[in-house]
Amino acid sequence: MAQIIDLVPNDAEIEAMTAPKNQRAADDLRHRREVKKRLEERLAAAALQRAIGGDFY
Repeated sequence: MAQIIDLVPNDAEIEAMTAPKNQRAADDLRHRREVKKRLEERLAAAALQRAIGGDFY
């Protein structure tokens, strides 16, 4: 009878699977990360403003 063994990939394997395959994919990924970071910063600033009772912009 065949045995099925579930393996959890290590960090290096995960990085290899998610790495962009070409320069355009790398640029797109970098752009998405920058946009996400800016959005998270803006949302955090808005939450802080609401918490202290001020208007946001």
